[in-house]
Amino acid sequence: MDRKKRKSISALIVVLAVSVMAGCTSSGENAQSASPSASGASSPVVQEESQATKEPVTLKLTSDGALFMSTLASGAQSDPVMQEIQKKTGVTLELDTQTDDKKFNLMLAGGDLPDIIILQNSSKYLKQIIEGNQVIPMDDLIETHGQSILKESPSKVEISKQFFSNGTGKLYAIPGIASQKGPQYKYANHAYNIRWDYYKELGYPAVNNLDDFLNMLAEMQKKHPTNAQGQKVYGLAPLFDWGLVPYEMFDRLFNRINQNNMFVYLQPGSFMPAGGILDPNVAYWDGTKFYRKANEMGVLDPDAFTQKYENFTEKVKSGRVLFSPWKWAGVDESNAALAKEDPKTGWVPMPLPKGQTVYLGEFGTNGFSNRLIMISKNSKHPERAMELINYLQSMEGSRLIQNGIQGKDWDVVDGKPQWKQETIDAQKNDPNFQTATGIGLYWNLAGFVDNYTDAEYNVPMNFTSNMDFWKSQMSELDKDYSDHFGVSYPGELVEKRVQAGEIQTIHYDMDNELGKDASMPDDIKRIEAKVTDYLVRMAPKLIYAKSEEEYNSIQATMMDELKGMDAQRAIDYWMTNMTKAAETFAGLKK
Repeated sequence: MDRKKRKSISALIVVLAVSVMAGCTSSGENAQSASPSASGASSPVVQEESQATKEPVTLKLTSDGALFMSTLASGAQSDPVMQEIQKKTGVTLELDTQTDDKKFNLMLAGGDLPDIIILQNSSKYLKQIIEGNQVIPMDDLIETHGQSILKESPSKVEISKQFFSNGTGKLYAIPGIASQKGPQYKYANHAYNIRWDYYKELGYPAVNNLDDFLNMLAEMQKKHPTNAQGQKVYGLAPLFDWGLVPYEMFDRLFNRINQNNMFVYLQPGSFMPAGGILDPNVAYWDGTKFYRKANEMGVLDPDAFTQKYENFTEKVKSGRVLFSPWKWAGVDESNAALAKEDPKTGWVPMPLPKGQTVYLGEFGTNGFSNRLIMISKNSKHPERAMELINYLQSMEGSRLIQNGIQGKDWDVVDGKPQWKQETIDAQKNDPNFQTATGIGLYWNLAGFVDNYTDAEYNVPMNFTSNMDFWKSQMSELDKDYSDHFGVSYPGELVEKRVQAGEIQTIHYDMDNELGKDASMPDDIKRIEAKVTDYLVRMAPKLIYAKSEEEYNSIQATMMDELKGMDAQRAIDYWMTNMTKAAETFAGLKK
């Protein structure tokens, strides 16, 4: 490492040390898919100029991928949270809610990016956007219009200049959604979510491995072959429409972190790379074998390869599928509906087999490299864009985004902020709670989320993310689950089993992304795209193979064809790239 670079990293480490007070957060299940501070509390960062003196302006925001629920209409939003943001900043924010990579490419090619961009695929677009002068540096703007960021997130600024500037050392982006792992109420994402009433009906069968899990689903399906509407029920309906996502669980359940489209996996803690798609014992091959066996047993939904996300969540809600890996994919809505018929029926995370791992999610105290907030050169109001970003990324703005309006949705009781009972009841009973209130709706725009410590009150930024709240709001279903396992709330079962050494938890620290190549070489992009497409196309052949022998024959042919596609070059690239990233991460943490 040359002397100049060593000095730069040393300076960054100093900034990181200063910002340790940033606290802790979680991007696990507590994630949600403020207002004036209480008297007697420390004063928040003062906004640069009273918004009453500012002329109202309208700004537009887009991204290169989905940021909001697909049912949210594009344009200005009228919910109370967005109205409060407008009141605080004088800005009417028009959202592009129907975002995708293709649409973003067209805007990029035409030079038509709107005022504010949230860049998710930074490795693909960051270099192009900066070199093409599509965004402006914020160095001067943040000094006069970004005091909250400078005071509350100094390490974000320094990290951005070093890692997200395309080598210019300028401030082009603010990384959003800073977070850190913390306790979870259920640990119900990346989990074996099943019907508790069906599990109880079978006598709480022991599940010690994946074969036991399939056998249990088969028994549930046998007892419940159709739903209330007479539609066929299946044990599994993987979202194959999401490319390689259905195979990630076969890394995450077995002490491996998957972040790179199956080319390598990462080892927990160090995040050093290992494996590779040419290794027959990695997630893609383990997953296709599992799904092949599920198909052979008759528990795999035959529509799985053609369904969309909306179809899957509808199946969960209507009782047409018996397993969901995520609580946000229909499980919560299904539980709300089932509770009206019988409060002890519904979905819960089945206890993991011994030796398996709970994947907690991705966390980053310095924000996420896939939530880079930038200002377009096309903006006619860059100062106002900076002020809006400053507010959204502040503690105050993040508090509003996740908890709503003080005095209306939450208040301070005995020095601690807590949701009002009306807000709690609405969240529990109103299926349109987010769109009606705005609470949690703009999670992807916040600077701090979930378990990140709110410096004003010294509690998690999401005021519902604590054990006292969980215990006071448990459903009859969760009480029944907890009573059976002898715990005070569902998540405590995971925590006790971790302490006993039966299972482990793993997570990914987004600071490990900082040392990755800012831009993937074009030849590797082509190889990766070709290999990924091939793996997706060949999955049905593997899964529908009529025997293990046929599966093995297809796999052997695929291995040869993958080698012919230069898959090894992509593996070597990711091994080198992620080794460098892990070494940079280790240096930052010293």
